[in-house]
Amino acid sequence: MNSRREIIAFWEARFEAAGVDSPRLSAQVLLTHVLNLSRLNMLLESRSLVPEGSFAAFESLALRRLEGEPVAYLIGRKEFYGLDFEVNPGVLIPRPETELMVDHLLGTFARDAAFRVLDLGTGSGALAVTCAAMFPHCRVTAADISEQALATARRNARKHGVADRVAFVRADLVQGIDVGGTDIILANLPYVPEDSREAMSSEVLRHEPWLALFAGRDGLDVYRRLASGLRGRVREGSMLLCEIDHSQGAAMLELFAPMARDVSVKKDLAGLDRLVVVVF
Repeated sequence: MNSRREIIAFWEARFEAAGVDSPRLSAQVLLTHVLNLSRLNMLLESRSLVPEGSFAAFESLALRRLEGEPVAYLIGRKEFYGLDFEVNPGVLIPRPETELMVDHLLGTFARDAAFRVLDLGTGSGALAVTCAAMFPHCRVTAADISEQALATARRNARKHGVADRVAFVRADLVQGIDVGGTDIILANLPYVPEDSREAMSSEVLRHEPWLALFAGRDGLDVYRRLASGLRGRVREGSMLLCEIDHSQGAAMLELFAPMARDVSVKKDLAGLDRLVVVVF
């Protein structure tokens, strides 16, 4: 069992038997990582032999994957909106659905628009850094309560050459932040209802930070705190984008309608409520 194809087939079967999510993709990404190749090149030359040292490195990661450790943490990175981000167990792994926020901004503003963005709960900095990369004239404040998350986000900003336009602030939501000087607030905050815990992947529950996931029985505790913190402080015409659970659209409309000019809920590619757009 020395070829790339044989190794992938063997570990795909082991992963599948152990109930690991995406068994084939997991094996492919881990082998691609240790060989330092693109996934396409690795698969095109699937009969090539894997050097002993590379196989040992792969097997070490594969055994951790067998225990449910996420691939993104194993290889230390995750793609978001075409950009490569460092991730680690101190930050939530960026999800594809969060790209809807960037889609909305690109569909609303010209690329040369100059605006001020506040990214709350920045985590790895995926949203903050992507906004700075997509809109070269915007300035971003990235806030998080976790120092480890802020350190990761700073490294990602430097990696993508936007560190001069992204300021990092340790803050609990908007405490101590001048939200009145902000045009757009991005809030991918904890929103998973506690009642959903049993239905969630054990991989997520065992390895990703709970602080970035759960927010009370209905998942809206943090958004209620945010609404309270924004009331009477936001600039007229400013916009708030919130990622939500598919069950929370109506509740979010009710929460923000009394303090906003317009509130709407956008659906994701699966047709589920996912993004709340608030215009103050």
